Amino acid sequence: MNNSFEQLEQLTSQLDTEQKCLLINVLKGQVAGKNCLDVLTMHQDSAANCPHCHSLTIKRNGKVSGRQRYLCKSCNKSFMVTYNTPFYRLRNPEKWIGYLRCMLTSLTIRHSARECVMTKNTAFLWRHRFLHLLNIQSATCLSGIVEMDETLFRYSEKGSRHLTRKAHKRGKDKAGRGRAKGDWVAVLVARDRQKQTFDKRLVSASGESLFHLLDAHIDKDSVICSDGFRSYGVLTKKLGVTHKAINLTKGIRVIEKVFHIQNVNSYHGRLHNWMKRFHGVATRYLDNYLSWFRFFDSHEKPNENSLLLAQTQLIGT
Repeated sequence: MNNSFEQLEQLTSQLDTEQKCLLINVLKGQVAGKNCLDVLTMHQDSAANCPHCHSLTIKRNGKVSGRQRYLCKSCNKSFMVTYNTPFYRLRNPEKWIGYLRCMLTSLTIRHSARECVMTKNTAFLWRHRFLHLLNIQSATCLSGIVEMDETLFRYSEKGSRHLTRKAHKRGKDKAGRGRAKGDWVAVLVARDRQKQTFDKRLVSASGESLFHLLDAHIDKDSVICSDGFRSYGVLTKKLGVTHKAINLTKGIRVIEKVFHIQNVNSYHGRLHNWMKRFHGVATRYLDNYLSWFRFFDSHEKPNENSLLLAQTQLIGT
């Protein structure tokens, strides 16, 4: 990285004043909200079809507030480049990249609102609009040795105006021990040795529920490693895959020097440590936060461009 930057400095030193000013404007454009619209326009031009009827007979139809409008000749419907993306009808495009940068640093709602000069309600709505797309993009296919285990998060109705139970006094631990019903929410995490991860909040932990949840995400030649929870045995039988059950109660943590669940448990630890900064999240939004952390884990060096690209994946669907 240092050598590349030194080479860049040498190259820029050879530019004249006019060329340097042009380069500065180009770099500014790459971090402006207009660049988001340019990326979306590029995706739409490459797709070249109507999002309503998928017809290829579309044409440009003017601009509205600097945003390109298109018209389909088949269904006679108009649409814009932001249609079917989280940016649809989203105001203040100059703040989009700045807010994505706040998400990359995992800032809280109030801190993000101060950084982007917006209300906390707007910051909250933007966060979950962007996270919702990451959440539904969880079509991960796991193969090889797949480690599987569940972790627990405290049930929370944070932010709700209509609580279904008596409010807990701040600073006191009112959650029950173990898996007391109503106090904890289980999250299933499945992870293979290629670091592909699937995680989801569990409504039911039965073998049948796990099968419907994972049937499309587990390769048929996989080997599932888990603890002795009975539902995993039912799951593997229905999937028709090999099951390696780790008997943790007897101190057995590794089978045949290969099969263990240490990678998925390490993922649990990193997930919980990352969640601490939010001081508890509402259970109804838990899947969104799971997808947020999964994005960080799946990208070695996440940046604004990688997060922006993830927000444009619905183009043409």
